[in-house]
Amino acid sequence: MGQYRELEPPPGLREHLSCVWYQSVAADEPVHQQRVLPDACIDIVWRAGSSPRIAGPDTGPVLADLGPGGILVGARFRPGRAPDVLGVAADELRDAQPELAAIWGDSAVRRLGESDASGSVPGMLRELQLQIVARAGAARDGETRRATLAWASGRAGLVRLSADLHLGDRQLRRRVEERFGYGPAVLRRVLRLQRLLALAARHRGSLADLALAAGYADQPHLTRECRDLSGLSPARLLPELLPDGRWREARAARRR
Repeated sequence: MGQYRELEPPPGLREHLSCVWYQSVAADEPVHQQRVLPDACIDIVWRAGSSPRIAGPDTGPVLADLGPGGILVGARFRPGRAPDVLGVAADELRDAQPELAAIWGDSAVRRLGESDASGSVPGMLRELQLQIVARAGAARDGETRRATLAWASGRAGLVRLSADLHLGDRQLRRRVEERFGYGPAVLRRVLRLQRLLALAARHRGSLADLALAAGYADQPHLTRECRDLSGLSPARLLPELLPDGRWREARAARRR
């Protein structure tokens, strides 16, 4: 139900964007509801006929509705990159969805609206990317971003990250929050959940196996963090996100 597709951004934006995307629901389909999970990313989201908004970074699940005939387009920034283009610290956007006009001004939003008369996905994506290109300069504070992402993917403690960046605890937390929208501990939890989802989509295995591969201490650790960040247990979340049966097959394979 509904169509969702991610597309490669143009070469000039690949430093800043992980993808551009669109989602649509046919006029004869019912309302489509999607569970959006924290992913350390910030999106510009533009619903046809409405003003564009900025989404995230979230600390919990968001249930988003799209009605019959609805069209959404968006641009997803790489973790830590949105402040360079939006001109605002990521923690100021945490768990919020302000209108883009509040950040970029009314004139930019008016230009976007001019391409929305027909609700054309290609037209909306083209104009959105043009507005981002106009504001995308060189990425700043790359050292903090690179070091933090490397730390979040491993098991080293915060002391190591602080030493690598030559920052005290308070300075480190502030710098990471400005870049990613979360403090270091929350960022690590969010990226660990995203690793779990990526592993579950590619591999068969038990929850205990997936937990260890994703970096959790054990399966109960996975269950606690999954409930906090998604609102569901792993056993309920994975079938919802993998409706084609991949996760159900993985569980069935263990019983044979």
